Amino acid sequence: MEPRIILFTGKGGVGKTTVAAATAIKSARLGYKTLVISTDPAHSLADSFACTLNPYPTKIDENLYGMEVNVEYELERHWSTIKEYLTLFFKSQGIEDVVAEELAIFPGFDELASLLHLLNFYEKGEYDVIILDCAPTGETLRLLSVPEVAKWYMNRFFGIEKKVLKIVKPIAEPLIDIPLPSNEVLDKIQELYTRISKLKEILESEATTVRIVMNPERMVIRESERAFTYLNLFSYRVDCIIVNKVFPTQVGEYFTEWLRIQESYMREIEEKFPVPVFRIPFKSTEVSGELLKEIAEELYGEMDAVEIFYKEKPMRIEKEGEDVILAVKAPFVEKEQLKLLKRGEELIVVAGQWKRTVFLPQSLALREPAGARFKNGELRIIFR
Repeated sequence: MEPRIILFTGKGGVGKTTVAAATAIKSARLGYKTLVISTDPAHSLADSFACTLNPYPTKIDENLYGMEVNVEYELERHWSTIKEYLTLFFKSQGIEDVVAEELAIFPGFDELASLLHLLNFYEKGEYDVIILDCAPTGETLRLLSVPEVAKWYMNRFFGIEKKVLKIVKPIAEPLIDIPLPSNEVLDKIQELYTRISKLKEILESEATTVRIVMNPERMVIRESERAFTYLNLFSYRVDCIIVNKVFPTQVGEYFTEWLRIQESYMREIEEKFPVPVFRIPFKSTEVSGELLKEIAEELYGEMDAVEIFYKEKPMRIEKEGEDVILAVKAPFVEKEQLKLLKRGEELIVVAGQWKRTVFLPQSLALREPAGARFKNGELRIIFR
């Protein structure tokens, strides 16, 4: 059986590390050998578990392992050949040694290293469940686009570049003041790209889902809407929404207005997101250590924490000639009930009692809806 992969993301400060850690605890208690990896450079996973984590799997409890990716450790262990070349290249341009060392660590490598770990553990099949505690939403979306972008570059440029360099290097190197990469460096880069290209298949597999963590607040909901749209745009499936820090129904007079606002936002969340929505009550103290177990039980109860809670892709975007089609799951709706309203980057779809607000990606935001039709339980909205 292929490993189950769950990625947690959300706006900074919503508690995604806490939720990822609690899910890992529940998974381990259910008998799954579980590994939780922090991909956020500002690591807080060790603080959540109240223990020390290494840049390799560290046992936390029975069936439970954790690790925090360290970019220096990864470069020295796996990619020192590439780093040495980049350092040499920057030095040749007159950059001081210390600065050259820093520049050799290219942006996003810590996030990329996390994905390469995911691939490695997936292929070995050593763990039943792999959980990624991702960086805040923007960084996560960039991280998840890495395999697509890398694959594109590899297919179009890398093969040609490597062949050309092998031919011209002996002639060009004595004539220019720039060290050209050796065959070993080129082989390492090709290996890196090849590994990255394999990631897309894993991230799009049926065993991989994303869980968006949010608080019932306006700005957080808006960012989560964008994340939901873009995750679907890149074919990553969201199987649930987890709303953290929800006030109990009985609060003091001071918080009465806050409770009313939260209840309004909770209705909005459940209306907008066509996937299961789970709640975590607000806690009177910081959540770490033993309190994580309480969170795990409140969140999942008798459910299997690694279950795929929503299996269909709720939305996809495709080309149809010159048109772009936004396909949204919309069963049991008659065409006569349909209303569409585009407002800036938002598309509001009303069909009878069913309402959906979609945050449009730029490719659709610049176009106008030209019509819609139903086909096989899908609402297909045409943009021109």
